[in-house]
Amino acid sequence: MKINITYWKDKIGGVLINKVIEAHNYFYKVGPAGSWQMLISNEEKEVKANIVTNIKIIEITIPEESIIFPCAVMRHALGFVVSLIGLGEPKKIEERRTINEILFYPIHNGMIHKRDLLGVINVLYAHPEHELLEESGLSWLKERYRY
Repeated sequence: MKINITYWKDKIGGVLINKVIEAHNYFYKVGPAGSWQMLISNEEKEVKANIVTNIKIIEITIPEESIIFPCAVMRHALGFVVSLIGLGEPKKIEERRTINEILFYPIHNGMIHKRDLLGVINVLYAHPEHELLEESGLSWLKERYRY
């Protein structure tokens, strides 16, 4: 199916790109092993409660064929990481990704210091299996949630 994706080419607030791509839903298998990666500030930044701000972090690498989600119990006292920022065209799960910036939601006013731990992400190794075709996907979901 054709979908529209929108992303920042170079920086947040920079060049905005809108692109039509071919995309599909997929099944995937998650491996038995994963890892935790720390999101560590790479700059000093004042934050204000309830105002989302971007913060530079020490660059991390997300391996190919992996999915990520936040570790909800590990966060900075002033707030939490809303999202990792990946600039440029979004990459497929089969490609290695690098992240050097996050969106941070402060719950209190204060100062983020260089090398502060902002959060932790869970990295799970996942392998795409095949396209989730509409018919097979719908029948699978109906069977899965019939109770």
